[in-house]
Amino acid sequence: MAEMNFLNEQKRLEALRSYRILDTDEEADYDDLTEIAAAICDTPIALISFVDKDRQWFKSHYGLAVDQTDRCHSFCSHAIQDPERLMQVEDAQFDQRFHENPLVTGSPDIRFYAGMPLLDKDGFALGSLCVIDQKPRLLNQIQQKALRTLAQQVIDKLSLRRNNRELLKINQQLTATNSKLRETEERLNKANTDLTESKERLQTILDLVVEGIVITDREGKITYTNRRNREIFKMDEKRMLTLTNVSPEFNNRTLDGSPLPQEEHPVTIALQRGATTINREFLVSDQHSNSVYLRMNAVPIRDHNEMITGAIGSFADITDSYFLQQKLKEREVSLRAAISSANLGTWHMDLQTKELFASARMKELFGFYQDEQISYKSVIGQIAESHRKKVIAIAEASLRQNEPSELEYPIIGYHDKKLRWLCATFYAYTDPENPNIFFFAGTTADITERKMEEQRRSDFIGMVSHELRTPLTAIKAYTNLLQRIAGKNNDKMLVSTMEKVDTQVKRMEAMINGFLEVARLGEGKIRLNITRSDLASLFKIAEEDSLVTINSHKVIFAPTETTPLDVDQDKIEQVLINFINNAVKYSPPGTTIEVSCITKNGMAQVYVKDQGMGIPIADQPFIFDRFFRVESDAMKDKKGFGIGLYICKEIIERHHGKIGVESTEGQGSVFWFSLPVSII
Repeated sequence: MAEMNFLNEQKRLEALRSYRILDTDEEADYDDLTEIAAAICDTPIALISFVDKDRQWFKSHYGLAVDQTDRCHSFCSHAIQDPERLMQVEDAQFDQRFHENPLVTGSPDIRFYAGMPLLDKDGFALGSLCVIDQKPRLLNQIQQKALRTLAQQVIDKLSLRRNNRELLKINQQLTATNSKLRETEERLNKANTDLTESKERLQTILDLVVEGIVITDREGKITYTNRRNREIFKMDEKRMLTLTNVSPEFNNRTLDGSPLPQEEHPVTIALQRGATTINREFLVSDQHSNSVYLRMNAVPIRDHNEMITGAIGSFADITDSYFLQQKLKEREVSLRAAISSANLGTWHMDLQTKELFASARMKELFGFYQDEQISYKSVIGQIAESHRKKVIAIAEASLRQNEPSELEYPIIGYHDKKLRWLCATFYAYTDPENPNIFFFAGTTADITERKMEEQRRSDFIGMVSHELRTPLTAIKAYTNLLQRIAGKNNDKMLVSTMEKVDTQVKRMEAMINGFLEVARLGEGKIRLNITRSDLASLFKIAEEDSLVTINSHKVIFAPTETTPLDVDQDKIEQVLINFINNAVKYSPPGTTIEVSCITKNGMAQVYVKDQGMGIPIADQPFIFDRFFRVESDAMKDKKGFGIGLYICKEIIERHHGKIGVESTEGQGSVFWFSLPVSII
């Protein structure tokens, strides 16, 4: 095994040296990559490191003054052992491999390291693109993906460099051949034969490379294209050989979409200035007018007298990687802005290692210090005991069903012992790079102020409602007494007056009962008297009630079959009557209200359809919220406190049902609820 490892290492070192990159001068293109890596990963140091036999040499060393270190102290030597994966060291001081490393105990005081191996097409790990920090941390998923993309760009540059050397070598061979062709007529025929064979070999070689290749004459007319070139432009060889490097068909543009000046085209620079262009990025169009992002290199072709006779260009289609980089930048900015503006706490947990990673805001909400390491167990421990089991159950269900969840619960701060109410979301996802790695993540928002306001409002409503019941009971008793006296005295005017007073007393009593119901819901004191009922009977009761109480609208009840339900009959009747009364309240007199029911998939679904004013789309998500009322000119004369639909929602949900509305403003609404049908 040791011999095998030695042989593999020898082959890896041979591959590294084949790129002729070691001990070369600094280059801006490589420095740009380390600067981008440091910016994306938010680290002070980023390196392009190549692991030689006894050293690691840095082609680019952003944020570090040295250009090489001994291999025995190298983190990258460990990274290339697993060339397919990103290596991360969260805290080198606590890693057995590195805690005594002089690069950890001394300058540059490495604590965090993340290195993506530089894996060439032959499977050899030449080194790594790594980022370093003096504080413990880990990269997020976007940063990891960006580091992989940048590492591939390093490999692309190395491959392009080597391919260009081969092309230059071929050019030298062609120049030498041309020189021999001019020497004698006899040697000309032989040279032509050799050239033909060489051209065929060159054609075969160039058709196999992953880059597009173009060769032009002195005027820029295209004299050769390889297969990849034609694939990128979706153009056949015959058509391509009629064009120049700046023909309008290519629609050469800068990255911002403006026309690329002819003199700035890489091939033109090679032809007119005799200069080599490396990694110039610009836009072109293919034969179907699709935009393509190119990264191009170009070198001049010279004869034996050093006269420029043409140019060779090699280029790669970087459209996908270009848009990926743009998306990464946009998503990173958007995500940070959204989280910052919403003041949310964020977290995620590796389901295999059970490690929990929390933002500073998340720690603050749970009463931990920002530099404090927290665990899943410690977070769960801060949830109030009254809600802890429910939170765990919902989180486990979210994981099991792979669906997002949201809930509200109180917590007690770990250090500050402060009571807070949080609104939390949970969702599970897999690592996009490795589907076998699962994460559980979510957000938390502080809703303490809203909860306290709701509690104060409920307390006030409950207190006022209780206080109002006593005088209302007395008024009701006096009203009944006066009604009896008026009846005995046959005082029709007084009887009529007291009937109106009694109606207003009943309205007041219903209003107070509604307020008390809200208070009981908030305190969790509402009780359900569950019995076996029939939905058809409930419809009959509601229909009889509407015939007596509603004469301004036409209420039509669709025939309903026997539908057994295990419910609190009074409360379901209350929901149905509330829906019908609201339809009357918000519909023009003389219009029709339709009440119907269907049974589907084990659920009885009840619908109340009106021809009223409808509900604006923006208000529909909040229509069942406590104290919510639509604000509009049409609502100015409509009285109410916004508690009726809230009570309906609570009643239906406590029966394990669903409730909702479908509405078009100005055309009417359909309020509905569904309840589980009982098994006979």
